[in-house]
Amino acid sequence: MKDICPLCTAPSSTFFKDNNQHFLLCPNCAGIFRDRHELLHIYDEKKRYLNHKSDVKDMGYLKFVSPIIKQVKHYFGKGARGLDYGCGHTPVLSEHLSKEAYTMSYFDPIFFNDISLMNYGYEFIVCCEVMEHFYHPLTEFKKLYKSLLPDGKLICKTHLFEKEIDFDSWYYKNDPSHVFIYQDKTIEWIKEFCDFKDAEISDRVITFSK
Repeated sequence: MKDICPLCTAPSSTFFKDNNQHFLLCPNCAGIFRDRHELLHIYDEKKRYLNHKSDVKDMGYLKFVSPIIKQVKHYFGKGARGLDYGCGHTPVLSEHLSKEAYTMSYFDPIFFNDISLMNYGYEFIVCCEVMEHFYHPLTEFKKLYKSLLPDGKLICKTHLFEKEIDFDSWYYKNDPSHVFIYQDKTIEWIKEFCDFKDAEISDRVITFSK
């Protein structure tokens, strides 16, 4: 089966298919994406996100977001202006960064959809476990690039697919809201096409530099 890659629009073919799921692989950008017929309706997507437990007092969740906080503190001093993009129903990451004296705004297309926030210039934007949910990844990355100030950073956290991973048994694909999975080559494609100067991959954290 053929379909068009939602990132680079190249014709793509089946990568994995079973009775429940169908993923295609793009030969150009190496993106792995879910069959468009399997995308959740926004009401089902919202219901699933509401089941996510996000609590600013949860030390386990703080550990989960700490690699992003570490990157922000590495590149930016206190007072720097940042955006938590795709914060979900509870902007935990924003709250933690605010406590570290960063000037934070937060946006989520379902829960905090104030599109005027995308018109501001940010020194950094953080996306924690968000980019795998992008239905239109190219549109999203272009928008995020535009919202960064010169020399700004887009700091993302996701689980990249590697050839050593057995996709059949991989937990990450089984979340129905995970619709686009990235590989190292995909990150390089985004860097080049969206005019980022650099894209650094460190474990599950990807830092794009404008």
